[in-house]
Amino acid sequence: MQQVNQVGGMPDQNIVNTPPALEPTPEPGVRPKRSASARAVQDETPRHALERREPKRQETALEHAQICARVASDNRAKDVLVLDLRRATPLVDFFVIATASARRQSRAMASEIDHEMKKIGEAKIGMEGYEEGRWTLIDYGDFVVHIFSPEDRAFYALEEIWGDAPQVEWREPAVERQPAAQDA
Repeated sequence: MQQVNQVGGMPDQNIVNTPPALEPTPEPGVRPKRSASARAVQDETPRHALERREPKRQETALEHAQICARVASDNRAKDVLVLDLRRATPLVDFFVIATASARRQSRAMASEIDHEMKKIGEAKIGMEGYEEGRWTLIDYGDFVVHIFSPEDRAFYALEEIWGDAPQVEWREPAVERQPAAQDA
């Protein structure tokens, strides 16, 4: 096969195209080895993230999602809500969605949530967007925490995308005060 010379547009007789070297075909039934870099990209998934048969798992996920919502609220998050996605998707049970007014607030909120979850033994599977602070996602397997900037929350509108999912009350009920008994 001839190639065209770049300079004059004439065929160049001195260049010979050879096919690229072929990889040896593996023996039948033998899987080719993966390079070490392909294995290093993916972390090991915690067993609790895969196990969905444990009866108290959903109760625990709900309690932990509510704690995350309270921590976000304590860190001055706006429009905090918890969505119940159990009927909408098999991938996750609850979303916690909150808005942070500044990147520093978003980072502090994410750190505080992670700290509280570690204290009660809930390990995160991953965290994305922490540095940028526009949309921080903390994945705990059964529930996911989303901390948005106001602009990104309006743009992505997760509560509209998952509009059929019911909202879960996350605030602790107010304790009713009993009137003090007066001595007669």
